[in-house]
Amino acid sequence: MRSTLDELIAELGDLKTLVESMETVNRVLAAHKDTEARRYVSIRRRFVYAAFVHALYTSFEKFVENLITEYARLEARHVDYAALPRKLTDKHLLKSAELLCRSKRLGEGRYAGMSGLDVVRNLFDCLNGAKPYALNVAAVIAHEANLRSTEVDGMFGVLGIENICDRACRADAMMAWYCDDQGLKAPRGAVKLGVIVARLNDIVERRNQVAHNGYAPIELLADKEMSDAVAFIESLARSIFGIVIGRYLQDHHGASTSRVELTLRDERSGPYKKGSVVVVNKPAQRLFVGQPAFIIVESTGARWGRIQSLRLDGADISEVVANTSAPNGVGVELDFKYPRNPKEKLIALSDSDDAVWSPLESVVAPSISER
Repeated sequence: MRSTLDELIAELGDLKTLVESMETVNRVLAAHKDTEARRYVSIRRRFVYAAFVHALYTSFEKFVENLITEYARLEARHVDYAALPRKLTDKHLLKSAELLCRSKRLGEGRYAGMSGLDVVRNLFDCLNGAKPYALNVAAVIAHEANLRSTEVDGMFGVLGIENICDRACRADAMMAWYCDDQGLKAPRGAVKLGVIVARLNDIVERRNQVAHNGYAPIELLADKEMSDAVAFIESLARSIFGIVIGRYLQDHHGASTSRVELTLRDERSGPYKKGSVVVVNKPAQRLFVGQPAFIIVESTGARWGRIQSLRLDGADISEVVANTSAPNGVGVELDFKYPRNPKEKLIALSDSDDAVWSPLESVVAPSISER
């Protein structure tokens, strides 16, 4: 699943570069001695705006569809078809039937590589309890309307992840966008849902305006407004991603034999160093630098990453094993923030899950600073 967010962030990076270049290019053209060259400013702005709005919406839509696709495929590996959420199996059946009714479109465009026989075979396997089975993912991600908040809620609700936009209001990325990018004070508890609703509506309306009215939109976005729109989509996508990852980790690693639950030493055990350092009791299983770790915050999703360093009796160590003496606990530095609520569980895994963690290449292991 991690690749879906990586792809979106890369695309949004290109859009950021485009926006940053606009001011410089427009300023040069506006100051040009040739009147014809100066006329290019307004022409260029219209076309760049249209391309920007279309690309921004398309990137978000593709991210949502790809994330749902990957999540559904992972569920199909772990869960029997009959045990999937009823909303998901109902939609899968209905939309698979609709795909067959549109059989002339199969094999083309977004249905490339798919045939009517594939749809029937997959559906037959699903309904007959075959193991393994494959979902018709085109049926799972099918949607009839643009991705406003209600449509986004509905698509993830089919997976059993309800009210995702409302939950995103409390997510770390959304709160950071509201405070930092908007220059506003931190809201009490959550960003108002109306903010997400209005922002998505605006992007959808602008995209539709471009699609139906060509390159003569009523109102162009200024450079700053374009940057704000990119930042909003990035924060919303990161928030949605964290919630989906949280559900995946809870369902598939909540009771895993590879999990190592880390408990805080006492109420004075952190977090320190801007939330990234805690002191834990010696775990029953091996703990090591580079180990994947996560925390699930029920209302907002997951925080996850890797252990960056370990500290015991004032010295950096690479691992904690069975014969390690740790009467004063073990200092653990993470590459994500530990929540202020000490009741949240910090979980380390003996093995990485490639759906969530990138392959371990190198881990910077700085010394844990003084508390």
